Amino acid sequence: MKEFDYSQVKHYKLYGFVKNSLGWLVKVVYRLDIKGLENVPTDKRKFIVAINHTCALDPVFVACSKKVPPLHFMAKVELFKNPVVAWFITHMYGFPVKRGKGDTSAIEYGEKILEEGHVMAICPEGKRIKDKDGVPQRAKAGVAVIAHATGADVLPVAICCDGKIKPFKKVTVSYGKVLTNEELGLSKEELEPHEIKDAANKVMDSITELWEAERK
Repeated sequence: MKEFDYSQVKHYKLYGFVKNSLGWLVKVVYRLDIKGLENVPTDKRKFIVAINHTCALDPVFVACSKKVPPLHFMAKVELFKNPVVAWFITHMYGFPVKRGKGDTSAIEYGEKILEEGHVMAICPEGKRIKDKDGVPQRAKAGVAVIAHATGADVLPVAICCDGKIKPFKKVTVSYGKVLTNEELGLSKEELEPHEIKDAANKVMDSITELWEAERK
């Protein structure tokens, strides 16, 4: 597997081409119902998009609206073992993370993305949830660690479907209100581990509330 270049945030034309030419197809095939786009920041603030992890297409569902800026998203390192797949994911602004191993390279790259004025997307749960109903699970610390290091706010997004996500089943994408760095308790210079954990849980709680609202 070719090593990912974490040294700089590169720019690719493929992302815009795919979004502009195929975004409509994703909306049709998955019958996307997109809500809360007015909550997507339009100013220059740093923010992280946090999504519950239901399937491999989560970043696509969240990014396909024209009102959402390009998203640089974390993807499990196993996806980068195939050189063709790795090339495609990389040119779609994906970058690898070694799950459960305290991958500092991925964390630092995420910080670099935000510091350079781009938007990062992350699934706080750290792995795809196999529950057939997609019930959101507990968050890992990563989203809070990066938000604290960069001063970024967090935009919670919930993906909801009645059962397993499949083509031609309705998928709802709900964007919640931004959680500011201060609201998450991350604005202090030094934090205790439990404060990082509490912040990550607040993000996941917000996503879960959005998800539950669609399940009623």
